[in-house]
Amino acid sequence: MARNEQILAKTGMGFWGRMSASATHEIKNSLAIINENAGLLEDLALIAEKGLPLATERVKDISHRLAKQVQRADRILKKLNHLSHSVDLAREMIDLEKTTRFVLDLAGRIVEMQGVVVKIRSPISPLVVDTNRFYLQNAIWRAIDTACCSTTKEKQVMISFGTNTTIPSIWFSMGPAKEDKMQDLFASKEDQALMSYLEITIEKNDEDNGFGLLWTKSS
Repeated sequence: MARNEQILAKTGMGFWGRMSASATHEIKNSLAIINENAGLLEDLALIAEKGLPLATERVKDISHRLAKQVQRADRILKKLNHLSHSVDLAREMIDLEKTTRFVLDLAGRIVEMQGVVVKIRSPISPLVVDTNRFYLQNAIWRAIDTACCSTTKEKQVMISFGTNTTIPSIWFSMGPAKEDKMQDLFASKEDQALMSYLEITIEKNDEDNGFGLLWTKSS
């Protein structure tokens, strides 16, 4: 048990590290753009001090770009804040669709860099599970990352949800999938410790071009 807890903690730290690194990289990009535009405003101020006409339209354009980057950084910080607060409770009732959409939004830059298009199809009715939010987000990210790495030339992943509310499930379909990835699906000790802790069962779909996360014990 102690060994599994160590593996679980290491897996959680890895998840937090990757998400925060991606988010802070985006914030750094926004700050670089803000700094660049602040420099342009300073140049315009120097021109105006010399008695030359102030290009008001250019000032408005720079102001708009600054506001856009401030809003972008604020959105990223809100996502990081939401992730940070996911450790507040050991267990809680969690909506699977909302959590999946949050994780995909949080990891959007990483997915985009892989050149994969990920789409989500909403469930017929809400699916809720009683579990740990932080580690659930970790598991969903592992599933998204696995699906993205398993895609072939189509580079598309469809996320959908099961219709059985007594056995909630999230399904990841990749069209033609890489055989080696499907054979060793979540075989690492980190993945096994994570899925075991969350009481998640992994199943392949009938066409063997995707897989599902199933909660056989729901509240």
